[in-house]
Amino acid sequence: MRLSIIIPSYNQFQFIEATLQNVAELKELAIENGVEIEVILFDNQSNQAVQDILKKYTHLFDVLKIEPDKGQYDAINKGIAHVTGDYWTWLNTDDLIDKNGIVEIINYLKTSQPDYIYGDIETIDEKGQTLSINTSGDFSLYTLTHQDASISQPGSFFKTTFTKKIGLLSAYKFAFDYEYILRILKNNGKVVKLNCVVAQFRYYTQSKSGSRNPQFLIEQQQIAKMYGGNRFSKLNILLTLRIIKRKLLS
Repeated sequence: MRLSIIIPSYNQFQFIEATLQNVAELKELAIENGVEIEVILFDNQSNQAVQDILKKYTHLFDVLKIEPDKGQYDAINKGIAHVTGDYWTWLNTDDLIDKNGIVEIINYLKTSQPDYIYGDIETIDEKGQTLSINTSGDFSLYTLTHQDASISQPGSFFKTTFTKKIGLLSAYKFAFDYEYILRILKNNGKVVKLNCVVAQFRYYTQSKSGSRNPQFLIEQQQIAKMYGGNRFSKLNILLTLRIIKRKLLS
């Protein structure tokens, strides 16, 4: 079995080396468990500091491309075109995949092959200290579009043969992962949740998730409606209130 990790990169000098060290450790750990990990990195012509780090880790990459892209979703889509693994994921250059979590995923995939597998997320700060451990629980198309849009993408893996049928990520700046998981559910994908931490998600003010940009919430609202949500749902009301609040504070 082979797992593919796509890394979209752009100017994350502060954290990218920790991410690459993490992936190097994952590759060794996977070999010990009879699995290969393929590493695909697309960098959007980052600053020289990032380029210098990439040069240190050229041995790590199966595919390394430094070229312009249209945003994070586009870099990931370019990576998907190079995937040769049975399952794939993407890992942002400020996040980590949990080493115990990847072993749990590997062991599960040796006996069963869902279309999407995910787990719990440990949220960490800029220094790597734990802030919280979160779970999106066992979701469905209805709950994600009517009740709570929380998903757990970091550390999750998609089955390559299934995703080839449903296509690439859509051109959203923030919520392309939310739309993609809804698309999996819409197409009756088999989804499995593991009750363990599978990734460390870094939360800080300068990150996309840590920013107060209302566009993330606006995209979620648009996508939820596209997949069957309505304006009277709990989710839509909460998103509307949060959008208003962010606009007032910005």
